[in-house]
Amino acid sequence: MTPSPPKARTPYAPNPNPRGQAPSPNPIGHCCLSAPALKAGRCHGQLMHSVYNFPKTSVRTSEIRRASLSLSLSLLDRILMALKSISSPVPVALYPTLAVVMLSVGFMTTAFFFIYEATSTRKSRSLTKELAISLFASVFLGFGSLFLLLASGVYV
Repeated sequence: MTPSPPKARTPYAPNPNPRGQAPSPNPIGHCCLSAPALKAGRCHGQLMHSVYNFPKTSVRTSEIRRASLSLSLSLLDRILMALKSISSPVPVALYPTLAVVMLSVGFMTTAFFFIYEATSTRKSRSLTKELAISLFASVFLGFGSLFLLLASGVYV
């Protein structure tokens, strides 16, 4: 009689006792809960039984501790690399220069807008021209204010 192929188990399924033993009396399905059995290497932990379904004799507790330590270190490395990857697209040394240039352009455009409003008659004014000039001035004043705050150490 040929042996039947082993049944494929889904992850996270509890390990049905492969040696044909009676089910474990404890509710979590662990093969042992005693410290001497763990130290002697007769059991390698609930995680391996329930998640990976390894045979009981394939992994020792020290190997599991080493694997979990390396897993936690690699996870920590990935988190730290993700934190280091955030940086400013504009060099910090350019903040004061950008602030002065953008605020100057914004103030000159605002002055031009006020002069345009004061010297033009109602019939000669154009709404699109007014909106374009005011939009241009507000964008430069806004970014100029942002870089002024960043240059002075107020990180917004």
